[in-house]
Amino acid sequence: MSDLNIETINFEKYKRRLESGNPVTIEELENELKVLIKEMIEAATQGELTTHLGYEKNEKSDTGNYRNGYNKKSLKSKYGEIEVNIPRDRNSTFVLTSLRGCRFARTSQS
Repeated sequence: MSDLNIETINFEKYKRRLESGNPVTIEELENELKVLIKEMIEAATQGELTTHLGYEKNEKSDTGNYRNGYNKKSLKSKYGEIEVNIPRDRNSTFVLTSLRGCRFARTSQS
């Protein structure tokens, strides 16, 4: 499972900017939150896929079902759309349960 990188938001950087009199915009803070939300969702979905498959990433499996890349989804949030990578399995049996109630933007078929 991928580890959540809570260091994504560099609090010290913003603290130094504010202390030196340089303002921080709400847009900058919202962008930082979007990155954090993306990382949290991707970590949660990786964990959910690991549970579904019954083995950790990079471990051997005798189940015949393996990780098979990602689907890009655009999640609608109050901070705007956030593009996330949702893992998939080879047998297409993985169904997300942790993101029920989330709204994804419609994507056009290529």
